[in-house]
Amino acid sequence: MNHIEIKPLKIDSAKQATRLLAKTFLDNPVNVHIFDDITSEKREKKLYTLFYGFVNTCINYGVASAILRNDELAGISLAYQPGAYPFSLWTWVRNGMGALFVGPKYTWRLALLDFVIQKKHIPGKHWYLFVLGVAPHLQGYGLGGRLVSGMSEKADREALPCYLETDKPENINFYKSQGFQLIDEECIPSLGDLRIWYMMRPAKK
Repeated sequence: MNHIEIKPLKIDSAKQATRLLAKTFLDNPVNVHIFDDITSEKREKKLYTLFYGFVNTCINYGVASAILRNDELAGISLAYQPGAYPFSLWTWVRNGMGALFVGPKYTWRLALLDFVIQKKHIPGKHWYLFVLGVAPHLQGYGLGGRLVSGMSEKADREALPCYLETDKPENINFYKSQGFQLIDEECIPSLGDLRIWYMMRPAKK
């Protein structure tokens, strides 16, 4: 029988969580488009640098959660509570610090992506699912759904919506199963026609 546990992600587990996310997102369209001229091994190293900033920032300013399956770190969610996003200038700098060290060309592409998706971000109080990742060999066990449900339950207690972006079309039905609705999508020609989908889970009245 599998033992599943969700607990807050602590700073002493930040490096382990970052390694998991770098592997999980290695072949996501956004990262293949951003880092389009390097090997997957080099891309994973750059993603580690990038995600380390994301993980540390969320541990300090957001709601970072880890899910364990039989005591193995299986997945991570990085979410932001109402009022925490859009980031303050300091939080934005800290979150994007890793982007400064992946190379000027990639830094520019990441900044462009950030500019595009920020324009679509919903106004008002809401919960924002910034990153959700489950280790590739543990996908299909419902672990991602458990992490999403944890955030959704908090939002429901506050009668607030949830919001996210995804770059994988196969994620759309998964998030729909978690109560999210597709509210917009766009193609970004300057990033190789990368497509982004925007989704919201309505507030429970």
